[in-house]
Amino acid sequence: MLRLALTPRWLVAAVVLLALIVAAFFLGRWQWDRTQAILAAERAAIAEPVDVLQVLADPVTDPLPNEAIGRPVTVTGSYAAGRQVLVANRALDDAPGAWVVTGLRTGAGVLVPVLRGWVPGPDDPATAVPDVVVTVSGVLQPDELFYAGAAPVDAQIVAISQEALAGVWGEDVAPGFVVLQSQTPEAPPAPTPVPPTIDVADVPFPLQNFFYAFQWWIFAAFGVFLYVRWLRIEAAKETSTSLSE
Repeated sequence: MLRLALTPRWLVAAVVLLALIVAAFFLGRWQWDRTQAILAAERAAIAEPVDVLQVLADPVTDPLPNEAIGRPVTVTGSYAAGRQVLVANRALDDAPGAWVVTGLRTGAGVLVPVLRGWVPGPDDPATAVPDVVVTVSGVLQPDELFYAGAAPVDAQIVAISQEALAGVWGEDVAPGFVVLQSQTPEAPPAPTPVPPTIDVADVPFPLQNFFYAFQWWIFAAFGVFLYVRWLRIEAAKETSTSLSE
């Protein structure tokens, strides 16, 4: 096989194969880098806060889209008087207390639930509803599914859901809720912000570019296989011819 491989015809074949291997390697590397670039760009895009109404198909009738869960969002409007409720039995750093959920009415008239934060009790001054136009930056979260349908207890709900809030406030609300991370302008005293329960949503993996990368590398490996296989067959033929002579 070695003697045959060093003949001019097979040396040319080896050079062509080597060129194809190099080309396939760099084409595969290009597709791999493109895969990573697509992931980085899409993750950067969903990490950039957008107006909450842009990620809701219909802010009242449609459910929260799966791709919107964990999305950083902003919402601008005024907190609605009489549209606030406490969520019972929510601890912070092992201290008992409650969450404060207030409806923020946008300029389009949509009532968006905002989890403003934690307070140690219902009489805390931080429960006062700010009377200013604010812009809230936060993370969009889905309805809490545990204790679904549970009735309010002592004017407090046990889980945040579109159904529970609509029942308490007597009007339609947007699906999900925004966990406040910051607010402009600040309006002290304010509840202590709480971390979102669901991380920032990820993006679909670009499988097409990923498989394209491996296709090129498999093509290079297959070229080597064919070369060796072809060389072995030709060497066996020459050996057989020599023995028959």
